[in-house]
Amino acid sequence: MFVTQSLNSIPEIVENEIFSEVLQKKLAQHYVNLEATLLRAKVLRELSKSKVHYIIQSAIQAHQYNVAYLFSPFVLANLNQKVIYQSPATDAVLDILNPYYQAGKSQNFKADAALEALNLYVDLSYLELNAVDFFYYSLLKALSRTDVSNIYLITDLKLNRQKIEELEKFLKIQIHIIQTDPYDQITDCTELNMHKLLFKRKDQTYIEICEKFSKLNAQLLCANGSYSLEQASRLIEDMFYAEHIYEKLSVYAEYIQTCLQKDVSNLKIMA
Repeated sequence: MFVTQSLNSIPEIVENEIFSEVLQKKLAQHYVNLEATLLRAKVLRELSKSKVHYIIQSAIQAHQYNVAYLFSPFVLANLNQKVIYQSPATDAVLDILNPYYQAGKSQNFKADAALEALNLYVDLSYLELNAVDFFYYSLLKALSRTDVSNIYLITDLKLNRQKIEELEKFLKIQIHIIQTDPYDQITDCTELNMHKLLFKRKDQTYIEICEKFSKLNAQLLCANGSYSLEQASRLIEDMFYAEHIYEKLSVYAEYIQTCLQKDVSNLKIMA
């Protein structure tokens, strides 16, 4: 697919899968020259002062414990890291975020503006792509950014680690794999009590959920060797109890709602 041989590791990352025609058409619509974009990003990445963490998560469904990773961007942002989180806009995700802001209407915002203001951008995808196509589309989107230093792949897809290592070396970027288990079940996301999850007072059920969420998200902090699993788990658990994740989510929600209201006002003025 690519003239540059080292880039041909990309279509081989998901084992036993290839770039579909649907994906190739979508990429052709989005990029004038994808290969040139990736190579340009490689060169400029070394010169970039900004270091962005890019989290890509496969679709979150109801009853799956991997919903825990939906809070990962707020964890990293609390540690003063710039972070973009991308995942399909499933009902499970929208059920959690919509009470705080109109998550379904925020997909057209520019990530850079949110990163500049809050070190955080939640990118919910409405593209009609299957799991493999979404994975590749999101990965290429991340690799095309000149400021991305770390990519986290949160997925149950079977990935070829050797191909990922080859890509890391060539593009001079760190790619971390966090394997999920779709059969690791939790209460239906629509039934999650966010007050108990994000605030100090928790009953035994939410003490256990909070502990599990913290351990899962700790994998992101451990990925670059900054923390041990125990240290990272304790740090994140403290964020849940000290309401730091709730505060970050609230500030982000207020920012998005303000942007939405400005867009509506501008449309009224233009009309």
